[in-house]
Amino acid sequence: MMRNLLLALLLLPLAAVAQTAEEHSAATLTVRVTDLRNMKGDLIFGVFKSAAGFPSEKEKSANWQVKPAGADVVFTATLPSGKYAASVLHDENRNGRMDRDVVGVPLEGYGVTNNPKPAFRAAKFDEAVFELPPGGANLTISIQYFR
Repeated sequence: MMRNLLLALLLLPLAAVAQTAEEHSAATLTVRVTDLRNMKGDLIFGVFKSAAGFPSEKEKSANWQVKPAGADVVFTATLPSGKYAASVLHDENRNGRMDRDVVGVPLEGYGVTNNPKPAFRAAKFDEAVFELPPGGANLTISIQYFR
């Protein structure tokens, strides 16, 4: 009985270390982009660990990629498992930023994970947060346009 208790006490820290390693293991995030209105320009993809910089600051992203717009665009990133939010901008004129009209309405499309569609404001980090488990995740971002 005492030997079983001692063995259990010795194995407990190992189980905690194994769980911590699994929580921070590399996982593959795959994001498919849908609902583009045309195949002009680029798609700018960013993954963020916190609200700082979300959805458009490359320097504050955990992963940043740019690909030509196309019918079946898929972004893949290898990241530690955890909570993230991702965004995609359809940069139709390839100037590297969201263009807006004189009132501030976006002229180019964008989308974020979980696909919230707020009508009169940008999507917030908390609305786009998802869990990237150790086994990876396959998500879809639907692009929305305001004009």
